This record gives sequence, C-alpha cells and structure tokens, in this order.
Amino acid sequence: MKCEICGKEESLPFRCNYCNKMFCNLHRIPINHSCVSLKEYVGKKNMIYGDTNSGLKIALLKIKFSKIEILHLLVATILVTAVGLSLDKYRHIALEFLIIFVGAFLVHEMAHKLLAQHYGSWAEFRTNLYGLVVTGISTIPYIPFKFIAPGAVMVNLPDRSKFGRVAFVGPLTNLVMGFMFWLLTYQFPSVGYLQTGAVFNSWIALFNLLPFGNLDGQKIFSWNRIVWILMILSSMGLFVISQ
Repeated sequence: MKCEICGKEESLPFRCNYCNKMFCNLHRIPINHSCVSLKEYVGKKNMIYGDTNSGLKIALLKIKFSKIEILHLLVATILVTAVGLSLDKYRHIALEFLIIFVGAFLVHEMAHKLLAQHYGSWAEFRTNLYGLVVTGISTIPYIPFKFIAPGAVMVNLPDRSKFGRVAFVGPLTNLVMGFMFWLLTYQFPSVGYLQTGAVFNSWIALFNLLPFGNLDGQKIFSWNRIVWILMILSSMGLFVISQ
C-alpha cells in the first residue's frame, strides 16, 4: 500500500487515527502529513501532556494503543512465544519460562512506549519484515543462536536527550528484572526458573545494548557514552554471575 504523501510502498503502513489514511513511517505523525484533524490532535496532546508553551505540564503517564498496534504486538508476541517453545531444555518449566521469556520482551517495549508518551511523543509498536523473518527462523528447534527482534516502538522525539532516555529505559527494565531474579535465587535456590529469568533478562539487555543499526545501544551510545559503558558492563556482569 502506498503512502498518501510520498507514494512510498509500505507492506505494513501506518493508519492515522484522526483522518484514517495510510502513511509511511516518515509521514505517520498528523503534523507530518498536514492532517485535516490537526487541531484535534494538538488539542488532545496538550490536554494529556500539558501546554509546554505556557510552562504548564500535567504529569500523567497515560498509555494508549491503536488497533493496528495491538495487531502488531500480537503477531510479535506469538513469534516470541514460539521462540521460547523452541528451547527444548526449558520444556520442564515451560509455563514459568514462557511468562519470563515473553514478559522480558513486552516489559522492555512498553517501557519505551510509556516514557515516550510521557514526553509527549507519538509512540507505537510496529513489526518489520526483516525482524519478523529473523525471529521466525529462531522458532526452529535446535538452532543454536536465537534472535528476538520482531519490531520496535516507533517514536517521534527531536530532543536528543529525551530520545536517548527512551532508548535507555528498555534495557534498564531488563537489568532491573534480571538482578531481582538473581537475588531471589539466593532466597529460593530450589526454584529453577528464577535463574532462567536472570539469564534471559541479562541476554536481552546485552543484545539490545549493541551499538549497531537501530538497536537501543546505538541510540544510547550517541546520547551518552558513559551511560552506555555502565549499562553494557552491568549487563555483562549480570550475564556472568547468573550462569
């Protein structure tokens, strides 16, 4: 389907919630395609996040989902679940493992979304074809390397500092959860899935912190290299001690 503005072909286009037309990633924001309902969009944005021009800001963390975003999240979650099921050695704790495995992915993405919306940005999860293919291949049992990258939360934040923080909060949630699982292993040493939670959260944080492509690590590295170094060392440390 073609973008209404530039005509770019999109296999998974973005539908504007205000004018109901289809756009590419560049023109998905109402402001970027001169939406006929632009006043309604600006009015709702100011009502939720505050009028920044007058210095007034309502500190509300309000998370919103569109129908297309829910569809993309559902497809991604099904694939992530399939990857979890393909890990044969964890089948004896399948239910607990899947909750931890899928939860690590969903909490990571929702952390991005929540903070971006708090900053007043449009923020929605979208799958991408390359990520779906790579994650789909990872669902095949006995493949030694698994990659979980079905998509990402798309945001529109020109502020470099805020953009960096939105990228930072995703792997941060995995580190927090990972260290919590690791500490709980000492309190409940017989509960095997706690160690699993520590290992997988550390792995997800470490993977996303790689400073390449569109991963969080590249955005954090461009924003603050000291923060990136501390994060990468923490994730590596958690990965080692949780084995």
